[in-house]
Amino acid sequence: MKAFSDLFAEEYNTQREQWEKALKAELKLEEVASKATKKHLDLGSWPTLSLKAKHTHQQSSNTSWKKAAQTYYNIDAGKIAASILEDLEGGARSFFFHKDFLNEVDWALIQQTFKSYPLAHEIEVYLLGPKKITPCTGLKCFDENQMIIAREVHDLGGHNVHELALLTCNLIEGLDKKPTHVGLFMDSHFFKNISKVRALKLLMQKVYKEEGLSELPKVISLNSYREWTLFERYSNMLRNNVQVASGYIAGADVVQSSGYQLIFDLETQVKDIEHNERSLRMARNTSHILSLESMLGMVDDPAYGSYHFENLAHEYAEAAWKLMQVLLSYDPAKREEFLQTEVTKVRNVRLERVKTRKDVLTGINDYPDGREHLGIALKESKVFRVSRTFEEARLKVEGVKNKPKVEILLHGDAGELNNRISFIKNYFELIGLEVIDPIQSKEKPANKILVLCAKDEDYPNLAQEALKQDCLAKYIAGKVDIPGFEMIHAGQDVHKVLSQLVNKLVGQI
Repeated sequence: MKAFSDLFAEEYNTQREQWEKALKAELKLEEVASKATKKHLDLGSWPTLSLKAKHTHQQSSNTSWKKAAQTYYNIDAGKIAASILEDLEGGARSFFFHKDFLNEVDWALIQQTFKSYPLAHEIEVYLLGPKKITPCTGLKCFDENQMIIAREVHDLGGHNVHELALLTCNLIEGLDKKPTHVGLFMDSHFFKNISKVRALKLLMQKVYKEEGLSELPKVISLNSYREWTLFERYSNMLRNNVQVASGYIAGADVVQSSGYQLIFDLETQVKDIEHNERSLRMARNTSHILSLESMLGMVDDPAYGSYHFENLAHEYAEAAWKLMQVLLSYDPAKREEFLQTEVTKVRNVRLERVKTRKDVLTGINDYPDGREHLGIALKESKVFRVSRTFEEARLKVEGVKNKPKVEILLHGDAGELNNRISFIKNYFELIGLEVIDPIQSKEKPANKILVLCAKDEDYPNLAQEALKQDCLAKYIAGKVDIPGFEMIHAGQDVHKVLSQLVNKLVGQI
């Protein structure tokens, strides 16, 4: 392989000064920030903002029209045929199935349903997961085992650079098999998703150019469930929207769309007919609206010329290329060990940011609905999901028969202390405990957790009054260290504090 420095010499330039210079030259501007200084507007077709306006190097997608998609995991054999036909009539043409939920009988029924559809030639079927299944015939069907996907890095919580580097490494080693698809995972970070896809395309261009090949594989945008949640499940619709929209705008050839309930299929035994049907419909409609009505996938590379996207894409590509060369130098066993070590570091940082609420997951580590009750058990899972550690704690509390209530001992003006009252309520509802409103209610429960709420200078006297009360646990809202009370405040490891309380509730300590 050639040195990485030549990778983008012909197509792009990431230096801001040179980028702005090229922009001013092409748009006939004296200053980039002011349209009023244009010398003339004889531009012809809209400029590409590249260094060579006549020689465009856009990252074009392989398909001019992105097909609306649907994802099936937990298969209901009695309804699957009707569901597929409904999705086909609703505009879906790309279908994703997880092979762990498929048996041979269901798979045969699914194939027959697709083949009987009048527009069967438009349908594409994607089979996810490592399980082996009978190949389909008479359909455009693609198995993950024949794709280039860095699932092992993503599922363990790796960084975008880890995923891109391993994808590039696997692509180089698998060129002899002529891969048709390269898949990468999209999370809840809209701009990073777009730059990630662009970086992958640049890396593929480099590899294929070096090998003298021309026909690039198609890019599949896959759902990442790393930030999806069981509590506040409807927020998963927003996460799916971000993933699907960024996939279309980034120019992915195939974009997966999943329903908000899908995380229950993966990690629980729950079969909720109402939610499952609504979830499937929302997955299809999300893809349908963004692709066929909003037509996000109709414009090739709409982010082309954006300094932010191009610069971030180059940073990803450069870092991934360097890491790829390291991975190529290792044998499979050493490569796996190296990635395991590096990914663990990133996963720990992700968890730390969620536990300290630097990264907010609505309904999980902030802004919870304390009344929501799931009553479920989680299956063992090797796939990393940042919200699971909070969910496990809350589900333990759901199993406590005589749950205590949280009483706020308020001292001072309620208006001045309103922020602290809200903080306390938000804090303990994360594990599903009821917090008594200190203003609206005079309830004094016998089985309780006591939280002092006052100005910092008032805490010593208030604590003396509260020490005699019989409580399961006592807390102070603020950074005031008083023996017998534990502090709760912004910026601390919320999960650590709540886990200690949960252990008391379930009798583990």
